[in-house]
Amino acid sequence: MHAFYQGKIDNFCAMYAVLNAVQVLCGLSPLHARKIFNRTMLELARDLDAFRAVLEHRTDYVALVDTMLNDIRANDFPEIRVEAPFGPDARYPEVWEALRFTASPMVSHVSIFRFIRVIPPSEKPYVDHWTVGHYMDTEGLHFLDCSLEAGGLYTLPYARLTDRDRPLDREYVVIPPESVRILSVSRSKNFALPV
Repeated sequence: MHAFYQGKIDNFCAMYAVLNAVQVLCGLSPLHARKIFNRTMLELARDLDAFRAVLEHRTDYVALVDTMLNDIRANDFPEIRVEAPFGPDARYPEVWEALRFTASPMVSHVSIFRFIRVIPPSEKPYVDHWTVGHYMDTEGLHFLDCSLEAGGLYTLPYARLTDRDRPLDREYVVIPPESVRILSVSRSKNFALPV
């Protein structure tokens, strides 16, 4: 028997991704993170249908992430800038390059995104999760993640990434481009990929 841990039975990974990204940029303390988390939950509970969709994983959580980021900017860290650089038609090489760029220690940006992990022959997602792109090395993009799953994905190699319309015959990951959020602080320049 194993004890339940945070994330095992709840669907709050998107909220944790936001808090972890703010922690990277602004040094968010656990107490301050708890206040933001509680404030978000109380606001979400005002709309029973939206709250139920979050609890039952019947949403992509993009609206929740954006609402939470707007609230944090308004009430806690007005210096945070948020950009949504991709529409749904962006291709995975472009998304990967943005995530690679924001995971550089020389850049004061951080990325939040959703990923869907599929293990064929099943076409259903094995995992549908939100995380933070933390750093990149020869293994791939390492996540700053709230999950403690023994079989969890904590590093994404480029070879596993693909687009929704291009499934692979081996385990693969899709990052819905419209889910990507790039965060920076106002003293940073706007996010722009190098030319």
